[in-house]
Amino acid sequence: MYKILLIEDDVDIRQIIIKYFHKRDMEIIEAMDGYSGLSKMNTDIHLVLLDIMMPGIDGYEVCYQIRQKYQCPIIFISALSEEENQLKAFEYGGDDYIAKPFLPSVLYAKCLAICKREFMQSSHDTKEFDHLKIDYTNHQVFIDCQEIELTHKEYLLLEYLTQNAHQLLSREQILNQIWGYDYYGDGRAVDTYIKKLRKKLGQYQYYIHTVFKVGYIFKEGESHET
Repeated sequence: MYKILLIEDDVDIRQIIIKYFHKRDMEIIEAMDGYSGLSKMNTDIHLVLLDIMMPGIDGYEVCYQIRQKYQCPIIFISALSEEENQLKAFEYGGDDYIAKPFLPSVLYAKCLAICKREFMQSSHDTKEFDHLKIDYTNHQVFIDCQEIELTHKEYLLLEYLTQNAHQLLSREQILNQIWGYDYYGDGRAVDTYIKKLRKKLGQYQYYIHTVFKVGYIFKEGESHET
């Protein structure tokens, strides 16, 4: 059974989600505000559902603090539907964003898909690219034999790029693969996560090549814009 930490100050929304998820054999641990949510966060949590506008501490800060210790997927659920809010959520380490109002069935399907994708073992083993090694089975990434910490979305992005190394991947392809066909944002979400991933790769960020106005290619060798 997957364990979901739901951090939401609206009691009605909490009850709707809890009722729907419990019927489908998914455990919900509820928190009414950010501080309560942080106190209930632990390594047994498979996914976090996180509101933004809450008393005491907002969802962005909660996400930031979770990311200091945990790498589990985080989905924002918020009435703030503007694209800038979504991009800010990604900047703070969120993996997905669902605007209110939403259908419980859609939220559940998204959570289930993310949990399965996160914890189901890959059929691939490992790949190495000069200084970079990816262990697909255990979702680990190493640079010069030192493991680096990636968020759920950052890892999925690197996995997709490396499993399609030397192939041009458009922003639309990356969006569909990582965020899903029901994602309504534009390619800036991809650009945001490419920037975050490059920062994690440090001096080897040039493995991710930009093809101007099209997309990205992962390959060894110095980066260049085309």
